[in-house]
Amino acid sequence: MFRSYPGRQILVSVLCLFLSGAWTTSALAGGVFRFPLFYVPSSLDPVKDELISTYHVVQQVYDGLVAFDSNLRVVPGLAESWTVSRDGKQYVFTLRKGVRFHNGKEVSAEDAVASLARLFKPENKTSSKEFLYRIKGAREFRDGKADYISGIKALSENQIAVDLMEPYAPFLSALAMPITKIVPKEMIDDPEQPLGRNPVGTGPFRFTSWGEDTILLKANKEYFAGAPELDEVQFHFYPGEERGRAFPDFLDGKLSGCPLPESADLNELRNQGYQVLIRPRLSFMFYGMNVRKPPLDDPELRMALSLAMDRDRFAVEVLDSRHHPAFQILPRGMPGYSPDNALAIYDPEMAVQALGRSKYPGGKNLPELVLASASHSEVAKKELEMYRQSLAALGIVLKPVFVETWEEFKRGIEEGRYDLYRYAIHADVPDPDDLLPDIVETGGSHNFTGYGNKDVDSLIRRGRGETDQVKRMTLYREAERIVLNDPPLIPVIFLSTQVAFQKNVRNIDLPATGTPYLPLNKVTLADGP
Repeated sequence: MFRSYPGRQILVSVLCLFLSGAWTTSALAGGVFRFPLFYVPSSLDPVKDELISTYHVVQQVYDGLVAFDSNLRVVPGLAESWTVSRDGKQYVFTLRKGVRFHNGKEVSAEDAVASLARLFKPENKTSSKEFLYRIKGAREFRDGKADYISGIKALSENQIAVDLMEPYAPFLSALAMPITKIVPKEMIDDPEQPLGRNPVGTGPFRFTSWGEDTILLKANKEYFAGAPELDEVQFHFYPGEERGRAFPDFLDGKLSGCPLPESADLNELRNQGYQVLIRPRLSFMFYGMNVRKPPLDDPELRMALSLAMDRDRFAVEVLDSRHHPAFQILPRGMPGYSPDNALAIYDPEMAVQALGRSKYPGGKNLPELVLASASHSEVAKKELEMYRQSLAALGIVLKPVFVETWEEFKRGIEEGRYDLYRYAIHADVPDPDDLLPDIVETGGSHNFTGYGNKDVDSLIRRGRGETDQVKRMTLYREAERIVLNDPPLIPVIFLSTQVAFQKNVRNIDLPATGTPYLPLNKVTLADGP
């Protein structure tokens, strides 16, 4: 999962890419694309830093064996083709011939083997690699019990085989994550030229420099998928309190594009000719409920709390329709999404009935419920006040608590201190196994509710190993329905990417994975502003 600050929690601040260099007061000139970053990367090595800001750069400099297209389908990357064994346990990838790293060296199967193996070195603590521990020998290598990973091997100069311990349907999608980029084998542990400061990949743009406030990339004219139209990409830093300067700089023509602040008037921007894009992301914001102890161990009370959430009103009145109300867990665009599972509805009358069936009819003897938020934004405050009023109409007292730091908030939800908590999660890969299990499977990495259901666990396990996609998605949908009918969480919204571009930016293809995955090699700039 992407790491964002604070944490992966609420309404993740949209990260801007920043482009620097010689700025002018006109819009864009020549072939330079400028975009902002709100956090300064600690490293440009994809296995060393999981900041979204880092991924913006990584996606332009490196390639993986496979990639996602704009519809989030897995397509060839450095591997021109692959085969999967009948039992679903072995993948054989055939690399493109003649592809060279930015340092001139030709890519080989040994580079691919070394690049995948390094993920499991103990010093590389990227959380996303959990998807890949199904590779044979990965855990033994990590634990120092083996000198190599038995499940990753070169078959020839341009072929590698990856063996899994069991079939895992999302495996190809996992290989499209930023951490799986292919790098030159000899640079992996080179202290003289660390990849973190001197990234070398095969991507459409070459790393040129990293200044105090700028990362500069130049077009790779030898790119195997065709040379980019742009001459340069410049990422400009707006860290901390400086982030407020990004949008005014965009309006002054100093940036080619910029994520939109809450204060931006979308209609006015459109009237002025800016290109405003709002795209659903594979992100889900919800209220988790602590089901491990009273009073939220009562399923009827939990159902009443869910039925009292007016998502449509919140999305329109507070969010200006920039994000979409969530009536289920899997977002639109995610495989397995089905409108038939839109079960998290707003119905005050049904909420009264559910509360009446609970141990606390009419709210009698129900203690005050504490809902914790790590976000102190005006949006969060308006949202929770709206929800507090809805619950008050049922006789339920809700106390929103705004926790000072992300660290304190995370400790609190891990230890079960709060009755409810406000949280958001973003999928690394477009697969239900990257979202649903995390928050509802027993022992899920982000299951802080304490929820556990043997039927749900069984359906998810079967879904992971099912190779028939239709059957597989049916299993995840069934698991989602069970959860929504016995809710340990309250769906609130599906987050969107909101970004504006200058008038002369062309061929923008913004995927559901957000701005880090913008294919800048396709972008062109028209003459004039």
